[in-house]
Amino acid sequence: MLKKGRLLAWVGVLVALMAVGLSAAARTGAWVDEIIFVEEPSQGAAIAKLQAGEIDVFANSVGDRGLFSTVKADPNLKYYQSYGLYFDLTINHGGSETPAFFADGRLNPFGVAKVREAMQWLIDREYIANEILGGLAAPKYSIITGAFPDYTQMAEFFAEFEAYYGYNYEKADQVITAEMLALGGYKVAGKWTYFGQPVVITILIRENQRTLIGNYIADQVESLGFTVVRRYGVGRELAPVWQRSDPDAGEWNLYTGGWIGGQVVRDASGSFDQYYSSRVMSMAPWQNVTWPEVLDTTSDRLARRDFGTLVERKELMETVLWAASEFSNIIWLVDEAGFQPTRANVALAADLAGGIAYATLAGLTFQFQENGVPVEGGTLTIAQPSSFVNPVNPINGSNWVFEQFPSRMLADFGLATDPVDGLYWPLKAERAEVTVLTGLPVGVTNAWCTLKFADEIKVPASAWVDWDAETQLFITAGVKYPQGLTAKRKSVIYYPADLYTTPLHDGSTLSIGDFVTYMILMFDQGKPKSPIFDEVQVPTLESFLTSFKGMRIVSENPLAIEYYSDVWYLDAEWAVADFFPFYSYGEGLWHTLAIGILAETDKELAFSVDKADLLSVEWTGYWTGPSLEILAANLDQAIATEYIPYAPTLGQYVTKAEALERYANLKAWYAAKGHFGVGSGPFYLDAAYSTEKVIVLKRFEAYPEDSNLFQRFVK
Repeated sequence: MLKKGRLLAWVGVLVALMAVGLSAAARTGAWVDEIIFVEEPSQGAAIAKLQAGEIDVFANSVGDRGLFSTVKADPNLKYYQSYGLYFDLTINHGGSETPAFFADGRLNPFGVAKVREAMQWLIDREYIANEILGGLAAPKYSIITGAFPDYTQMAEFFAEFEAYYGYNYEKADQVITAEMLALGGYKVAGKWTYFGQPVVITILIRENQRTLIGNYIADQVESLGFTVVRRYGVGRELAPVWQRSDPDAGEWNLYTGGWIGGQVVRDASGSFDQYYSSRVMSMAPWQNVTWPEVLDTTSDRLARRDFGTLVERKELMETVLWAASEFSNIIWLVDEAGFQPTRANVALAADLAGGIAYATLAGLTFQFQENGVPVEGGTLTIAQPSSFVNPVNPINGSNWVFEQFPSRMLADFGLATDPVDGLYWPLKAERAEVTVLTGLPVGVTNAWCTLKFADEIKVPASAWVDWDAETQLFITAGVKYPQGLTAKRKSVIYYPADLYTTPLHDGSTLSIGDFVTYMILMFDQGKPKSPIFDEVQVPTLESFLTSFKGMRIVSENPLAIEYYSDVWYLDAEWAVADFFPFYSYGEGLWHTLAIGILAETDKELAFSVDKADLLSVEWTGYWTGPSLEILAANLDQAIATEYIPYAPTLGQYVTKAEALERYANLKAWYAAKGHFGVGSGPFYLDAAYSTEKVIVLKRFEAYPEDSNLFQRFVK
């Protein structure tokens, strides 16, 4: 099913067709018929189950040298290695305005930046990498991953930086002792006390390869004279504590964190804003924080690409790296060169950074093979160490990989990530044009995206530059900026002529309304007059508006959308703004979002955990849980009222007939499947069993894209 104008996205397909034979040419969508996700917390047990043929994939990075030897020695197994997983020590700096937790007056030494910074010297990263993780890791001193370009380009700086923050137990002890005495602490029989009570440090330790890391850190902290409580648990047990509890309540001090870079990071400029500001993370440790001005402003400038040369960029990167380590809300520990084991006959386009679980192309490329040739059909069983950690919704649901991995296979994308170099390829998009200001160091690699330079980029007066949440109308550049407006970057994305024939899982078809809803929700939740206003979205929106310069639908059918911004990227492919309705945490179609918007408007549910806690309501979940009955009731309300969300704007693109048809399809889907997890990807959600910890995906037979589209990336 080759779409017009999309030949550039099909490089290599003919070669793949020759390899698999003409009989496979007619197949569209997924190669396998079914994927079953199960839970297996133990890495050793998972590999034993792989050897026994009970599972086909363990979709989690393993860093155990002995298990690595086991997998390499077994001819029935193989592995995919990745370089995007990294471990950290997340620090609760609650009570940083004073040295005590506000709730009960207990001393929190980590409310003091110098104590947090001293943890850099207390931890021997070489020991963690080589002894605990058996050499399948490298010491990590910053958010910049050692295997990616920025680290190599700043090698001289990192040599100095890492030497300064290298292991130095005596220095750590001296600094922490001085700060504890200044706080009023005293050592009694070698133990720190505060007003006669022991200073207790609670460390949350994940029960996986981080268990030994957590025990090592706990031993180091204990050796300084603190009383240490070790609280072990899997992800879903510890997440409510470190992610959701009020930091000032003092339920925890330290957490053995882990993150995955989902794709190869070619430009780490935007990474700092995630970990060193309140603009990206909605989790409790990143909210209501007084960030040091240098750290906050520099991370913001880098995120907005507020620099004109690579030299200026390097200076900002060096500044933010020093400032981040002085503040040390996170201590980076190691980059893991982990492996994800599979049965030998399993193949997919795994990502060099994110491995299996973060591979954008997993849904289209998972396959069983015979002699290197894909086999049609079969059931693939994937084990993950945890599942059902948090509720799933596209706007602000679970950010855990255990929910995100299956969610991405239910979804489609305008642009798909290249698993090797981190660039993008068209999937639902057709082509794009990028224009940047003359002199900016931007390049382009792939022919589907064209790059031009201009001395000036003017924003059209008709472009949408802001959103009025009260009138539910976009504000144009001509109204907000009558004096005119310019930008540093412009992109135009073109979607194919048959875009609106794209089938959705519930029997509906994609429409322009899905794209316009996506555009509205870029703004709405951060506006106080929105019916679904969420204060946690305010800093994110404020930061976005400082560099956003406008967007405009230049053609409705075929769809083409212009985007203007002062944020630019070193690669033109990264500068293409894609409006396909994949939100932060999954695909969101306007009618499925509508019932959640209704529920939040009536204060029955909330898309974010922060607002759910504020309202004392359920965190919206589209797959399982008590949200489903509330969403079902709101679906009935939407049908009865012929509801179109944001009607003054969206009503120009969605008719009542379309609304009623979609709602009827969604109601039938819910009656058949018992959930509202609807997308347009190569798999649909057949069932989610939260008690049994099982997720069942089935091949979406109506998915139109050729199964060989990205076969060239299968390793």
